[in-house]
Amino acid sequence: MKAKHQLAAAAVLLVLALILPAVIDNYWLRVMTTVFMIAIVAQGLNVIVGFAGYHAFGNAAFFGVGAYIAGVSLNAQVPLALAIVLATGGSAVVAGIFGWPLLRLRGHYFAIASVALNMAFVEVILNLGGVTGGAMGLPLPISPMPPDLLYRMIYYMMLGALTVATLVVWHLSGSRLGYALRALRDSESGAEVMGVDTVKAKILAWMISAAMTGCAGGIWAYWLTFIEVGSAFDIGISMRAYIMMLLGGMGTIIGPVVGAFVFEIVATLVWSEFTHIHNLLLGMFLIAVVILVPNGIIHLISRASARLSAARELRRAKA
Repeated sequence: MKAKHQLAAAAVLLVLALILPAVIDNYWLRVMTTVFMIAIVAQGLNVIVGFAGYHAFGNAAFFGVGAYIAGVSLNAQVPLALAIVLATGGSAVVAGIFGWPLLRLRGHYFAIASVALNMAFVEVILNLGGVTGGAMGLPLPISPMPPDLLYRMIYYMMLGALTVATLVVWHLSGSRLGYALRALRDSESGAEVMGVDTVKAKILAWMISAAMTGCAGGIWAYWLTFIEVGSAFDIGISMRAYIMMLLGGMGTIIGPVVGAFVFEIVATLVWSEFTHIHNLLLGMFLIAVVILVPNGIIHLISRASARLSAARELRRAKA
C-alpha cells in the first residue's frame, strides 16, 4: 500500500473520528480515546522498531516520564497546553540522554536494557516522593469543566496527538532520516559503510519515539487526574502497543493505527461478551493473526490490491 494511499486512508479515518462523538455514548467515547492513546504509543514504537529495527520493549518508560512531567507541571499551575509540550519535549530529552549509551547495544541486549530503563525510572519516581508523590501517587488538579465536555476534549486531544504522530511517521518515511533508519535496520554495518551516522540516526529515532509516547502519557495523566508508578510505568502498555504495531504492519504509516483499532475493539467486544475466557479468546485471535497475517494488515491489503491490479491488466491484455 503506497504512502499516498495510506495518507488518503488516514484522512478518511480522521474525518470519521471527528464526527464520531456525535453518534456514540460515553462508554464508547472512552474506548475510542484509549484506542487513540495506545495508537500514539504504537506509532512511537513504529519509529524505533519498524524503521530502525531496535526492539524497545520498555518504551513505556517515556509514557511514565511524560505523565509525571505533565502532572508535576499542572500542580505547579502550568497551563495544560504547556504541560503537554513539556511532557513531550522532556521525554525526548530523556531519550536523547539515555540513548547515547543504550543504543550502542544491539538485538536482545538493547531490548533488555530498555526494560531495565523502565524499572529504573520506577525507582527514581519512588525516591523523589517530595515532588512525584512517591509510592502514594500524585493527584492532579481537577478540571472545573462538566464531565461530558471534559471527556470530549480529551478525546480530541488524543486524536490531535495521533494525527500529528501519524504525519510525523509519513514525513519520516520519505525523509533522509527515514532512509537511513531503514538502511541500518537491514544492515547496520552496511549502513555505516554507506556513510550513515548510525548512532545519531538511532538517537533521533528514539527521541521521536519518546516524544510521541510522552505526549500520550501527559494527556493520560490529565485524563485520570491521579497517577502512580504502577500504572504510569506499566510494561503492559509497551506490550499492547507492540502487538498493535505488528498487527497493523510495522514500518508502515497507518499500520499501527489500524492495528490499535482492530485489537482494542476486538478486546473490548470479547471482554464484554466472554468475561471468564476473554484472555483465552484474545490469545487465540492473536495466534490466528500471526499465522494468517504475519506482515500485518496493511501488507495484506497491499498484496490483495497488487493481485487485483495484475488481474485487471491480464484481462485487458486478453481483450
